[in-house]
Amino acid sequence: MSQITINGIAYAFEPGETLYECVSRHLGDTEIPVLCHDPALEPFGACRICLVEVARDKGEAGRLMASCHTPAADGLHISTRGERLNRVRKGILELLLSNYPQNKLEPAADEIPSPFQKLLREYGVTDSRYPLEQEPGKPAQPHTYLRFDPAECIHCYRCIRACDEVQGQFVLSMANRGIKSHIIQGLTGDFGEAGCVSCGRCVQTCPTNALSDRYRAKTLRADHTVQTVCTYCGVGCNLEVKVKQGRVSAISAIEDAEVNRGHTCLKGRYAFEYVHHPDRLTSPMILRDGELVEVSWDAALDYIAQRLAAIKQEHGPDAIAAISSARCTNEENYLMQKFMRAVIGNNNIEGCARVCHSPTAFGMQQVYGTGAATNSIGEIPLADCLLVFGANPTEAHPVTGARLKQAAIQGADLIIVDPRRSELSKYAACHLQPRPGSNVALLNMLCRYLIELGYVDQTFVASRTEGFEEFSAKVMAQDLDQLEKTTGVSREDARHAAEIYGRSQRAMAFHGLGITEHYQGSRAIMMLASLIMMTGNIGRPGSGMNPLRGQNNVQGAVDMGVQPDFGAGYLDYKQPEIRAQFEKIYGTEIPTQAGLKIPQMFSAAREGKLTLPAMESETKAGSPQ
Repeated sequence: MSQITINGIAYAFEPGETLYECVSRHLGDTEIPVLCHDPALEPFGACRICLVEVARDKGEAGRLMASCHTPAADGLHISTRGERLNRVRKGILELLLSNYPQNKLEPAADEIPSPFQKLLREYGVTDSRYPLEQEPGKPAQPHTYLRFDPAECIHCYRCIRACDEVQGQFVLSMANRGIKSHIIQGLTGDFGEAGCVSCGRCVQTCPTNALSDRYRAKTLRADHTVQTVCTYCGVGCNLEVKVKQGRVSAISAIEDAEVNRGHTCLKGRYAFEYVHHPDRLTSPMILRDGELVEVSWDAALDYIAQRLAAIKQEHGPDAIAAISSARCTNEENYLMQKFMRAVIGNNNIEGCARVCHSPTAFGMQQVYGTGAATNSIGEIPLADCLLVFGANPTEAHPVTGARLKQAAIQGADLIIVDPRRSELSKYAACHLQPRPGSNVALLNMLCRYLIELGYVDQTFVASRTEGFEEFSAKVMAQDLDQLEKTTGVSREDARHAAEIYGRSQRAMAFHGLGITEHYQGSRAIMMLASLIMMTGNIGRPGSGMNPLRGQNNVQGAVDMGVQPDFGAGYLDYKQPEIRAQFEKIYGTEIPTQAGLKIPQMFSAAREGKLTLPAMESETKAGSPQ
């Protein structure tokens, strides 16, 4: 086992680890100070504050080396602390302090210190021996959320690298050289004109307050913090909410969260002020004498129970329906569908998940046996081909979109299938623009060329699939002239896309509502799933099928049974043996008649057949679905 010795104790290191990564894993990430380093970014080695002493033999005088980009090697002896290192680090801090505002050495009374201020305290640096006269650069033009003070910039390049390596917007750069170097935003000093999308990653990584935001998310001294999951889209970014005086005051992305790794979008980071909007409901309300009156929760629950019981007794259980929400938790959705089936006595339970991604759940279940994504977005860097079908992830799923863009920049082949041009189209190796509604025809073209060109993984197909011969025969029987006419995609372009996908070693496919919200949505999903399977691009890291969900718990809502045709776990309650299991668990009989879907609910309500449609965390009046 390969080992290095850190402060006299031997530790194992992993292949490819830097000295800093190895030390941080064993002794914590505060053992070696850093300023220019961010684990989410490539090693840079600009500030040199992470210097450690490195020797080949025990007792030998060590050389000073930057730990953030020096690879660990067997037999090295590392010292992370000592008089020599303290002296060198203090000198580096003094150099950085030479043009730093003296009134910013300590945080304001209601703020926590920045990483730079913490290091100044730790090493006792309060002044600099190197007074220089330097123009710090001009403050940026006003931005809705971001604040830039060039006087506090220590030229660590973290903001530039975060914008380049994480979000891929390339908004920031360093102008000039030496004493005159300073951060610029595009050519005009305007964040917006330079293409800033307000993701805030530059702010979060900045080790000083050169970059901050209107909410002081980095430095605000909160009364307490809460970790939560963003509800805006299906990525599910992990967030830390700062609460002060009972109010949500700032939000940051959690650095070590696997799903987003310190990154989030404009909405996740900054769109939270609605929580305290004066028009927001703060208590239940009941309509009395034509006016909505605030009541207690006990009063509201009693009223709901009484009304439900009365309606059920007078009109029967079929007069009641419920619409649950993909923004609610699994537990809430499960209870909502159980309440309708076990208490009310019908299957009139539905949610937006069926409208937008029911074809995904059904189609993938038919082919794979499950309607869930087959791998995670964390595997995107492992793929050498990325197929994005009917989705615009940089707009609808920004964190996933940024990762796809970064992968394309790093050399992965990106195939876009979308009638529209999107931001990702600029990075695509191939962009197919089929006519709306022709997805199944296009997938038949792609499958045909994959078969013709010999890109079928025969070993995988023979050992892991069934029915391929019949599937292949039907695909090859399709009229290419008719497919070309139907899709508007030329044979050459379809063949080119098939070649790119087929020759890849690992391919991941992502799809959105552009493929599901069609009358043939389920068929298109089954064709896409079959295309993936016949090329063997499933069941391995960096390959698979990934639905891009519109809300944060679309998958969970359907899993929990928020659909009129199936119960929890996609179990068919119409089958006697499955219904018996449900009834044993629920302790009561459950209905067998299929429930109403959302459009049918509103039709029934207009016809007077449905007396009470109940909703859980949904607003259908403003929903395009």
